[in-house]
Amino acid sequence: MMTATAVVDHTHRRPATTRVAFVRSIEIQQAAPYLEPLRRAFTENDIEAKLFYTDGDVGPGDWPGPAERMPFNVSPAEVTRRVLEWGADGFVSLSIPDENSLRDALAAEQLAFHGIENVVHSVETTELLSNKWATKQAVLAAGLDTPDGLLIDGDLLNGRCLPVPAYADALTRNAQRLGFPLLTKPLWDCLGNGIRYIADERAWYSFLARPFEGNAVLERCLRGELCSVEIIGRRGQYVMQPLVWKGPTGDSPTFAFQQVRYSAPRPAPDRHFAGIRERLTALCDRLGVNGAIEVEMIYHHGKFTIIEINPRVSGSTGLSIAASRCNTYMCLLDMLMDRWPSTTQTRTEQWRMACQFPTAPLDSATMRRVTSTLPVERASTFTVDGKSYANMLMACEPPSGADHAASLRRLNEANDLLAPDVLAQVIHLLTRGRLPSAIAPCIDDNQPHDRSNAQELCLP
Repeated sequence: MMTATAVVDHTHRRPATTRVAFVRSIEIQQAAPYLEPLRRAFTENDIEAKLFYTDGDVGPGDWPGPAERMPFNVSPAEVTRRVLEWGADGFVSLSIPDENSLRDALAAEQLAFHGIENVVHSVETTELLSNKWATKQAVLAAGLDTPDGLLIDGDLLNGRCLPVPAYADALTRNAQRLGFPLLTKPLWDCLGNGIRYIADERAWYSFLARPFEGNAVLERCLRGELCSVEIIGRRGQYVMQPLVWKGPTGDSPTFAFQQVRYSAPRPAPDRHFAGIRERLTALCDRLGVNGAIEVEMIYHHGKFTIIEINPRVSGSTGLSIAASRCNTYMCLLDMLMDRWPSTTQTRTEQWRMACQFPTAPLDSATMRRVTSTLPVERASTFTVDGKSYANMLMACEPPSGADHAASLRRLNEANDLLAPDVLAQVIHLLTRGRLPSAIAPCIDDNQPHDRSNAQELCLP
């Protein structure tokens, strides 16, 4: 592995300086404030770090080092060329979403031929985890649960290449056997893009009338709570961040950053999850995970069912760091510098309560009032498909939650920060350590699709 005294090109810089290239394909501000510790680490280890990015703008305080913009559709070969031209000794991927992770994996493979160390999953692992059907097979082989489903061939369903008129009838027969409600998911897309909710047979026939153009996964839509866990590491040495809870499942998918997400100690789910930690670790080792992944799951009836595995950092990385104080980005640097596992970065025994929720856009004066009153880790606005979303990330020790709830209520009355339903959820979370029962039901997935049939909560 690379060390801080790696041999470098002395014609470009003084000896003993290590150059590390970081690649990012989403606004770097989404990683604030957790990149700031890198600044000190770079100085202490004589590292020059350059950010190669494709999205947003990078200001002087956004990244501890130089930055270079690349085209949005930059190729693996072009990434490789730029990193080699700069004279990098190491290469780390911070990219989102999956297609950019695959680009970085291909670039890392090419860079490895030039002796450049990396913290990037292999091309094979990135391809497998980007492909939802391949992921399901790997999860099943690891002895873990995943929703019942099947692979839809988009060519056959859309009458391309080979005419198979009975293919739609075969799919209908299998859909009926799976049982409604169902979800169709594009085989390769991510971030919830293209997912279609199929409540019943009528909705199924509507889907067949206008099917997805490409290949897709069809699977049972389980009713419970959406959650995820970030796993960081390599070569059998893995650290699991706290569970992140993202709201109810069983209806049409919702955009993650428009709802309340949180991480907090929950004795019953935490106890149930302990049983699958070893299998997830073994799966990471088998796949050769080299960096960070996010395992997305549904918690229902005391069981965790894996629905996807993202081969990258994610939109939940900041929330995970806030809850555990285990800085994913520092972990990735430690891995590159052959200091893994790092005991200073991987202590997750004591978790804080952390929550992330949508807000109204905040002007500078309101921002000062909020950050001086509440334990705000980050308050920012980001852009997806040209639309802006404001959100806030808070973290605190559970005993102080009630005090912060009172402060938030007063701030909201004076500044109209949160929508009424969001305010109610955050107040309940801060005072009770969980979301209200109407927000996080555990519904029997064998019962008709009706929220009035909600059973006992999936809560401690």
